[in-house]
Amino acid sequence: MDPFVIFLVQNLLNFTAYGLFAWWWAWPWLSRRPRATALSYLLAPHALRAIGATILVPTVLSGAVPREFAEPVAYGDLLTTVLAIVALIALRYGAGAAIGLAWIANVVGIIDLANALVQGIRFDAGHLPLGAFWFVVTVLVPILWITHVMSFIVLLRRPR
Repeated sequence: MDPFVIFLVQNLLNFTAYGLFAWWWAWPWLSRRPRATALSYLLAPHALRAIGATILVPTVLSGAVPREFAEPVAYGDLLTTVLAIVALIALRYGAGAAIGLAWIANVVGIIDLANALVQGIRFDAGHLPLGAFWFVVTVLVPILWITHVMSFIVLLRRPR
């Protein structure tokens, strides 16, 4: 089977599974929590996005990946990681800027994912020699999209 088809199938199935998990279990629980608590849970996966920087490690990739693709992916994930951690700390300690920081982390994070998607299409990521990074894209990225969408819903609803 063509690697791009496998890539699409894995992403579709993982988006479907994570979407169902979010709809059936995570959202009913999160929607009953205070805004800061819900956002903390939803930002937690983004605090681990530093794993995206592994795209810069040649031994992780099975071949040459264009720097024009790899660097924005890596640095966007690192920036989002820092912003998510700062927002998590602010939410944890009830800082006045906590909700604003959560907004910033989510806006930057979703712009980074959108840019990575556009660049992935541009560079035909399904055919790039991603090596072990393939799992980041097919297993973790769907979780990041879903938690960003859920975060925006929480941010837009009335505070509890």
